Amino acid sequence: MWLLIRALTAPLISLIFVMIASGFFNTFVSIRLEIAGVGPEGIGFVTSALYAGILIGSLYMDRWVMKVGHIRSFVTLVSILTSLCLLQALWIAPWYWATLRLMGGICTAGVFIIIESWLLIQSGPKLRSRILSVYLMILYGAVSLGQLLIDAADPLSFFPFILAALLVACSILPITVKKVTEPLMKEAERLNLLQLFRTSPLGFVGGIISGMLLSVVFGLAPVYAKEMGMSISEIGTFMAVLIFGGLSLQWPVGRWADKADRRCVIRAMGFLSSFIGLGFIWAGDSYLLHLVLAWLLGAFSFTLYPLSMAYACERVQESQIIAATGGFVLSYGIGAICGPLMAPIAINLFGPLGLFYFLTGITTILGVVSFKSQCAL
Repeated sequence: MWLLIRALTAPLISLIFVMIASGFFNTFVSIRLEIAGVGPEGIGFVTSALYAGILIGSLYMDRWVMKVGHIRSFVTLVSILTSLCLLQALWIAPWYWATLRLMGGICTAGVFIIIESWLLIQSGPKLRSRILSVYLMILYGAVSLGQLLIDAADPLSFFPFILAALLVACSILPITVKKVTEPLMKEAERLNLLQLFRTSPLGFVGGIISGMLLSVVFGLAPVYAKEMGMSISEIGTFMAVLIFGGLSLQWPVGRWADKADRRCVIRAMGFLSSFIGLGFIWAGDSYLLHLVLAWLLGAFSFTLYPLSMAYACERVQESQIIAATGGFVLSYGIGAICGPLMAPIAINLFGPLGLFYFLTGITTILGVVSFKSQCAL
């Protein structure tokens, strides 16, 4: 296990740089738009544009990665992302930012497919959940660190854009400064969305729900925090705690899933997430209680992505892994587009707490879907 992780060190370090930048920049975008007077619908629109790009990228990037290779495709996509961060500094307008975020989403889909397929190809089915748990621990840890950079500079200055671009550019170094062995790709088989759904309905639905949940958390949770009267520093801490919670249970839950029925584990995490969502509704104005609930929400709900991906890949051949990864990212992208467009409806109906009515509802749906068949612990 540890030898495998050591062999995957270079792509995982590259991922750290990208995700620190992503965690910082996603939260910064929401805060900067809110300061500019853009409402929840406009912020949701810009957030959805990012995930629309992820959806588009998931349709085609797997074929390109198969043709170009993991390292060359990663360097190309990261170079484009660096430029897009700098271009956002030129003009602050929802439509302009949405266009750039759309392009960034396409590149981000490629980065996810590259790293995730790299890990899935290198690991076997018996270690898959644990390898993905390590991947998500690193990812959420890096995103959490990114939140702590929110208070590092005036959000009205150019510095946040430069910082994000610099971090993304640094991600090229780990896989280029020394020789790295790319995954050996056999002749790839295509796997369309309908085939993925038929193979693993729960995995597909889990991808959609994960996309809704994560896009809403990253796009609208900072807005919720500001509406609750938190300062910029407190918002950064709130988001960091939430995302740090997301990495805290990845390894034990991944180990559990490798040894038990993944359907049962998905069910448990779905219902636990819904209960914590209800906790926010009853939390009142206590900042300390918000931090505790944020940690718990991240701890339970952020496991749904790797669990659903591992479940979706259980029944596919190794030659279909890249295509299956692209299909899962597509299902994630569908949810990630819908989430920021649907959550503001609940916010308009119930106020800031509508965000958690929405999150409670979608995680409950996932738990209910998991009851389709029996499972044995």
